[in-house]
Amino acid sequence: MIYLLITTLFSQAPIDFADYLYASGDFRRAALEYERIGFLVTDDSALASYALLKAAESLLKEEEYGRAAGIYSNGITRFPEKKLNFTYGLVRTRFSEAKYRTVDTLAGKLEGTELQWHGTVYRSFALALEGDTAGAARYFSQLSETLAGDAALGLIRTPLKRRSPLFSATLSTVLPGAGQAYCGRWGDAWQSFSITALMAGAGIYYLAFSKDTTTGNTVKGVVFTSLGGLFWLGNIYGAVNAALDYDEYEERKREKQLQNLIDQFDLDVEIRRP
Repeated sequence: MIYLLITTLFSQAPIDFADYLYASGDFRRAALEYERIGFLVTDDSALASYALLKAAESLLKEEEYGRAAGIYSNGITRFPEKKLNFTYGLVRTRFSEAKYRTVDTLAGKLEGTELQWHGTVYRSFALALEGDTAGAARYFSQLSETLAGDAALGLIRTPLKRRSPLFSATLSTVLPGAGQAYCGRWGDAWQSFSITALMAGAGIYYLAFSKDTTTGNTVKGVVFTSLGGLFWLGNIYGAVNAALDYDEYEERKREKQLQNLIDQFDLDVEIRRP
């Protein structure tokens, strides 16, 4: 009787409170309660593993990936009977941390299990985000029965749009602003061309065509020509940056598209309370 009372007071009531915090969306406090139960309860592995899984889930929702990964790693070694669940949790955590190669390795441990499909989804997207198109396509083909899988497969098979920094710089060397136009920056292109042309044109006028032969006129010509040269060099530098920014934007856009697609998969796994 006393044992049952102690169990109720020190195990069941706290887990009820932790579940209440989780259900109400107070994930930070829920994580603390679950962790306390998971590490203090040593005579009930089912309750302890449940508490730690919920603790890590709470931390994931709070984007505290380091702590979540620590709990999942601890659970893998501490609860062999729940190793699958903790491994899958670690897959999700490493994916959120953008550690895509680790995701690929961990997801491989889910093959042949009830969570193989879930692992394949994460593995596919991880390889796609890592830039391994061939590997991603191989796993995405296993998900082709879903619209999201088809869309993702089509997305990664579409060559990523890129701009060459060298070619962009060459264009702007020949014609100021041409490199920026090549990268789709028409406003910058016009600005680079007009300012460079204005300064250089003014300098050439004062040095070659003006009838004023005074020293002051020559100084004006030198100043404007120098400014035109500086703007010309700056325009080349800007063309290189425009190409780099274009590539970075395209990569971020694809990453966002892939993130939107993975959200279309039902990847939650129910954590059942014992």
